[in-house]
Amino acid sequence: MTIVAGFRFNTGVILCADTQETILHAKTSVPKLRLEPAIKIGRDSPDDLMIAMAGAGDGPFIDKLIELAWEKASTAATLNDACTTIETTIKETHKEYGEIFQPGYLPSAELIYGVKMHGDSKLFSSTGPIVNEKQVYGSIGAGYYMADFLAARMHKRYIPGSSAVILAAYVLFQCKEHVDGCGGESHILTLNEDGSSNFIDPWRVNFATQQLQVHDSYISNLLLSAPDYSLSDDQFKQQLQAASITIDLIRNSGRRTSDSHDRFLDAMKESNEELRSGLERHAEQEKERKAQRAAASRKKQA
Repeated sequence: MTIVAGFRFNTGVILCADTQETILHAKTSVPKLRLEPAIKIGRDSPDDLMIAMAGAGDGPFIDKLIELAWEKASTAATLNDACTTIETTIKETHKEYGEIFQPGYLPSAELIYGVKMHGDSKLFSSTGPIVNEKQVYGSIGAGYYMADFLAARMHKRYIPGSSAVILAAYVLFQCKEHVDGCGGESHILTLNEDGSSNFIDPWRVNFATQQLQVHDSYISNLLLSAPDYSLSDDQFKQQLQAASITIDLIRNSGRRTSDSHDRFLDAMKESNEELRSGLERHAEQEKERKAQRAAASRKKQA
């Protein structure tokens, strides 16, 4: 039981998932999003092949499907070749294990996955061996109906990536709040057609979730007040103005917090670069000293 969802945005694909995994009466926390090749995370170019996958169902079978799909698609020359290879691998793997298990006992597995290459991207979902491309969004797991309900109301095909990340955080938040079997941490990743595909900073995901909780209450009040014609225009305008002022204050406070976090990350990045440069200089100096000692030793022996 889980929630996994994928959304198209104007320049790529976003995948999100919770981390709760339920086995009989026990619960554990397991990262479910996988982005390959790991060596390219955050450093891929628009032309590089990147594949993001996550699943709901039998854990070991999902792991096998994802592992084989990446292994066979990793050498694809085009986006369509990679997509076709993954679909074929999913079908062949189900056929192979379907012949091993007794009828009716093959583990169930649903997948949401995105593929990016040559400045283009696609989103897919699979239920067993059946694969379908998703033009807008897709979801699987126990929270799929909540995710689909929210996406149908809030998602548009060409929304910017920043809005898609917030939508993903909101979907995960609502599923974890209201759907049994969904819980744990919220993980989000982006497949960017322009490159630099990566996992979203966990602090950023948690911050977006907190901000959504605060904004949601004020916007919900307006949703009820707007069509309530028993309110006079002046009464509604007062509510609208009060909500606008409050939301503006929340945004200003949130922006300061976000900017402070960005400055902290920049400082940490600069510090790490300085440390790395220092270690590299030290290694070069040590290498030179060893060479000098070796030269002096040879000279002495001669």
